[in-house]
Amino acid sequence: MKVIVTGAAQGIGRAIALKIAKDHQGAKLLLTDQHPDSLESIANEVRALGASAHIKPGDLTDPQFIVDLTSEISWLGGLDAVASNAGVALHSPLLTLSLEVWEKNFALHVRAPWLLAKGCHAALKASQGAFIITASVSGTHPTPPGGAYSSSKAAALMLAKQMAVEWGPDGIRVNTVSPGMTLTPMTHSAYTQPGVMAQRESRIPLRRIGQPEDIAKAVSFLMSSEANYITGADIVVDGGLTQTLMAYNPGWKT
Repeated sequence: MKVIVTGAAQGIGRAIALKIAKDHQGAKLLLTDQHPDSLESIANEVRALGASAHIKPGDLTDPQFIVDLTSEISWLGGLDAVASNAGVALHSPLLTLSLEVWEKNFALHVRAPWLLAKGCHAALKASQGAFIITASVSGTHPTPPGGAYSSSKAAALMLAKQMAVEWGPDGIRVNTVSPGMTLTPMTHSAYTQPGVMAQRESRIPLRRIGQPEDIAKAVSFLMSSEANYITGADIVVDGGLTQTLMAYNPGWKT
C-alpha cells in the first residue's frame, strides 16, 4: 500500500498513518504537515511498525508546495491512495469574519484537495486507486461560529462528488469521511471547559466523543478493496449525533 497522508503530524492524520502501517505490512507512506518535528515523530512510529515513511513538511495553501509534494510520488514508486486530511479550525461568525480567515479555510479545505488530486490523477489512474477527503458534519449542518469552516467543508463535499463523477471512468474512487465531535489536539481546548465534555456526550446517541482512530478506520476502509464499488459517498462518523434533530424537542411523552 502506497499512500499520501496530509495533516499527518497529529490527530486524525496521525491515526490514519498508524492505521495504514498496522494493516499493511511493508506499506510506504508519504507524510506531510506544517509541523516538521511532530511529522518526524509520527514517521518514526510508522517505521517501528514495519512501514516506510518519507516526510515532506510544508504548507498546502501554497500551490507550489503541492507541486513539490506530488513530485515525491516517485519515492513511493506508485500511488494507491491519498488521505487529504489537512484542516484548520478558524472560527468566526460571518458578520465579523475576516477575508483572510475565509480564504485560508477555502485554500486548505477545497483548493488544496483539488490541486493535490490533479497532481495525483495519473498515478491513481494507473493503480485504480482512491482519494479520500476528510470533510465534517459541519459541511451539511451549519455550525456557528464556523461560517468559513462550514462553508468550505460543504464545498469539499461537493468537490469530492464532482471528482467521483468525472474520474470514475478512470477507475479512481473519490469519497469523503465526515467526523462529528472528535477529540484531537485541534479541538482539545474546547473540552477542557467545565461541563463541555459531559454536555456534548449527552447529545450523542453512543454517549462518547469520537477519537481519531474512529475516523482512521473509515478512511482505511475506503482505501481498501472492500470499498471498490463505493465512490461519491460520504461516510458520517459521528456516533449518531446528526440523527438527533428531533430527539431533544420538548413536548413529547413516552
